[in-house]
Amino acid sequence: MSEVIISVSLSAEKYLEYYRGYASGVIAYDSWGRRIQIPANILRPFVTSQGVHGRFRVRFGPGNKFQSIERV
Repeated sequence: MSEVIISVSLSAEKYLEYYRGYASGVIAYDSWGRRIQIPANILRPFVTSQGVHGRFRVRFGPGNKFQSIERV
């Protein structure tokens, strides 16, 4: 299993683009500066009225399939 630590700072309006069908993924950068694209829906548990903000550990399984996400 591989994992990355990413920082996310999305306003509520920006995250709404996912619900409106304008975006399906979120692009973030990991702690090494690599560009990571994740499905926007995995951030749903962390959405507040201000959007999504924080550092997260994202774990991937075989074939780089999403496994889990947690706030760090």
